[in-house]
Amino acid sequence: MNNKDVEALIAVGAIGLLGGLVFGSGKKSFKISEESNCDYHLKRFNERITIHPQKVANLKRAHETIRNKVRNHFQTKTNLPVPDFFIQGSYKMKTLVENRSAKCDVDLAVIFPYDPLVWLETLQNHIKNALWNHTTKGIIIKERCVRLNYVRDFHIDLPIYYIDEYGRTYFGSRGDVWEQADPKSFVEWFKTKTKDRPQLLRLIRYLKAWANHTKIKSGRKFPSGLVLTLWVIKHYQSSTRDDVALFKTCTSILSYLDENFQFQWSAKMPVEPKDNALSRLTSYQKSGFYEEFKKMVSLMTEAVSASHQSTAIGKWKRILGTRFNMLRQS
Repeated sequence: MNNKDVEALIAVGAIGLLGGLVFGSGKKSFKISEESNCDYHLKRFNERITIHPQKVANLKRAHETIRNKVRNHFQTKTNLPVPDFFIQGSYKMKTLVENRSAKCDVDLAVIFPYDPLVWLETLQNHIKNALWNHTTKGIIIKERCVRLNYVRDFHIDLPIYYIDEYGRTYFGSRGDVWEQADPKSFVEWFKTKTKDRPQLLRLIRYLKAWANHTKIKSGRKFPSGLVLTLWVIKHYQSSTRDDVALFKTCTSILSYLDENFQFQWSAKMPVEPKDNALSRLTSYQKSGFYEEFKKMVSLMTEAVSASHQSTAIGKWKRILGTRFNMLRQS
């Protein structure tokens, strides 16, 4: 690691962490060590949480079948417009991770070419009927999507949109509430922000993997993967080492959380409806997340300053779970 990295880390600022570790306060000195370098192990972890090629093939087949069944249903069973489809979310942005149960969540937007002029519930029920008995795990209607459950590998969410006469896209949620939203524009914004920055993509994936591991362990509700993605992009700090870049980025996020505690936290969407993607989290849930995030940064601090790589690996395994430092199974 170069001197610039060291200077930037020492000058991170006064941030209170668990155990009384305070940066820049004079209470305890801090320095990144060369011996702690876990860049290689984090990159192997990135491979470990990447979707297996066979699962990708299964997912593509599932998408095609869903498209055909839903289109056919609307063509032959209704007088409603026939929808188009758009893969959105982390799969489209290449930040999708397998969770600890080796499953992943995928979004397939159902987009009608104009306002169908029926209740959202009617559209959801048509989609449910079109895909009835498609999988043995069944299909359910949720507040913001229709969810198709698979026995293994993944479940597929189908959120519903329509495009108005002016080309604006609207998203529907239960209660027949339609709000302006554009999944395609968000994907384009994301691609612009992450272009030629593969490390940034990896950091998003690491943090999402931490969230999945920690939610299961703690039983707490965390901000969505979308919120974490927006925060990592906003606070991204690069480094020649992934472990150092993740530490610096998470330290910057923690600084933001400290300065804007709970009610002021925001993850504003960069495209319509430009709302706060964090708004659905309660104060209690925010407090639980904040405590877990502080613990994570404290462990990262110990990891990147460790005098032996084996010590650092142990800290990262506590952060990311047992899949860290494991070779991928074929």
